[in-house]
Amino acid sequence: MTRSDTPYIRLTHRDGVAEISGVANWQSAPAPLDSATGLMRGAWEWNGTELRAEVDPYGFYSLFVYEKDDVVAVSPSLLELVAQGCDTTPDPLGLAVFHRLGIFVNDETPLRYVRTLPPGGKLVWRGGELRITGGAAIPVPLKVTRDEAVEGMIELFRAAMARILSVCDGPVILPLSGGRDSRHILLELLHQGRQPETCITFHHNGAEMNREAQAARAVCNRLGVRHDVLGYARPRLADTVRALALTGLCADEHAQMMPLYDYMARHDATGFDGIAGDILTNPDDFADRFFHMAGRGDWKGIAQGMMDGHGAVISTDEWGQGAGPIHSPGMDEEVRDHVGKAIAQYEGAPDPYQLFWMYHRTRREINFVPQAILKPAKLVYTPYLDTEFADFCMSLPYSVTLDQQLHNDAIARAYPQVSDIPFQEGFREPPAAKGRPLHKLASLRDAWRIAGVLSPRDRTGAMLRWLRPRPRLKRSPGDVYDLHALCLQGLNAERARSILDLAAALEGDAPRALVTDRYEGTA
Repeated sequence: MTRSDTPYIRLTHRDGVAEISGVANWQSAPAPLDSATGLMRGAWEWNGTELRAEVDPYGFYSLFVYEKDDVVAVSPSLLELVAQGCDTTPDPLGLAVFHRLGIFVNDETPLRYVRTLPPGGKLVWRGGELRITGGAAIPVPLKVTRDEAVEGMIELFRAAMARILSVCDGPVILPLSGGRDSRHILLELLHQGRQPETCITFHHNGAEMNREAQAARAVCNRLGVRHDVLGYARPRLADTVRALALTGLCADEHAQMMPLYDYMARHDATGFDGIAGDILTNPDDFADRFFHMAGRGDWKGIAQGMMDGHGAVISTDEWGQGAGPIHSPGMDEEVRDHVGKAIAQYEGAPDPYQLFWMYHRTRREINFVPQAILKPAKLVYTPYLDTEFADFCMSLPYSVTLDQQLHNDAIARAYPQVSDIPFQEGFREPPAAKGRPLHKLASLRDAWRIAGVLSPRDRTGAMLRWLRPRPRLKRSPGDVYDLHALCLQGLNAERARSILDLAAALEGDAPRALVTDRYEGTA
C-alpha cells in the first residue's frame, strides 16, 4: 500500500469558483454490465462545475465524504482525507459505539466531519451546495415455503454467478474458509465449468492446520482443486497497524487476514469474497432472542445485548466489560439509545436484527475484506451482493431462516457430491502453536518501530504494554483499541501521512514465506 495509489478529490468553493486538487474522475472498478452483478463499487466524476459520486446499491463500498465550511472531499481512504487537510475533530458518540460494538453505525466514522455514503448513495455538489441521497430499503416479507426458499437460493445464486462469469476474465484465486459462503462459491464455479487457479486458506498455527483449513482442504481434495494454506505465524502488531490504515480506522478486525493481502499482492488474479452470505440466511446465535425483542419494540434491549456480547468476546474472564469503560467511559446509556434507534429503522423488515447487522456490521466492517484486504486483486466479485439474490434473502420470513440451516440445505441439495464433508465445526481444533524465539524478536522490533511513530514520547511504555499480558482485554483486541486510540491522538495531516507511510513500510517488510502446505490438485 503506497500513498501514491490512494485517490481523492478535494474541492474548495471561494468567491463562486471551485478550486480542485486530486483526481477529477475515478472509479474503484469498471461499471458492471448488469446492475445485478455482485460488485462493490465507488466512483466520482468532476465535470468542471459539478461533482457526482456514488456507491453500489447496498453501500458496501466505503466512500468517505468530508464536508465543512466551503470544502468537500471524497476518497476511499479516511486517512487520505486527513492527509489532505480535513478537520480531525473526533466524533465522541461514534467512537463510544465503536468501543462497545467494534463497528461504526449508520454512516459515522471516528471523525465528526467525515461520513460514508449511504446504501445506494449518490452525492451531488454544485456551486458550493452538497446534496446526498440514498438509504436502505425495507424489504417486504415474501410468502414462501421452506422448500421454495431453498430452491430460490440455489437458482438465484446460480444466476448471480453466471452474470459474474460472463464478464470475469483471467485466473481466479478464491479465499476458501471452513464455512458455507466461500464453499458455495467454489462449488458453483466448478458447476459452471470455471476452475479457480488456487484456493487459499489462512491460519496462524504453523504446519498444524486448524479446523478451518482442514475443512477447506477436505473439499479441495474431493474436488481436485489446488489449495494453498497460509499458516505461518504473523507479525501481530505490524498486521494490526496495516489493517487499521487499510480500513481507515473504521474496523477492529482484519489484522488476522493480512496473509490474504500479501498473497494476492503476489498474484495477478481476480478474487471472490463471500461477504453477506451468512447474514442473509441467519445472523447468529442471538438472532432468535433479538427477533422476539424486536417484536416487542425493545430496541435498547437489543443494543444492550449486543454490547454485552461484544464485551464478552474481547475481554478477559476477569473483566468482561469490553473496551467502552476503558476508552470512552460513562457513555453506555447514550450508546444504547443511539444504537437502539439505528436498529429501530428496520422495524418493518422480516427480521430487523438481520437488517441492522447487514447494513451496519457487514456493510461497515466486513466490507473491508473485499475492499481493502483483497485490494491487490485485479477485481473482487461479491456474488451474495447480487441484487436479485440479496433482495430475495432479505425478504424471507423469519420462520424460514430461524433454524440457521437454510444455507446448509441449499448447498447439500445443489451439490450432493460434497454433502458428507462437514464444515469447520465438524473438525478437531489442534493445540495452539508455541511462539518461536525469532518470531518474538521480530515482534520486539515491530513494537519499537511502531511506538516510535505512534507514541514517540512514551516509546518504551507503549512497547511494553503491547508485549505484556493484558489484564482487561484479550491481547489482539487490546492491541487494536490501543493502537486505534494512538492513531487518533493528535491526528492531523502530518500524522495521517506518517501512519500511511508506516503501514506502507510494514507492508514492504511483510514476511516472504506464506504457504505452509500445498495440495496441487488433479486438474
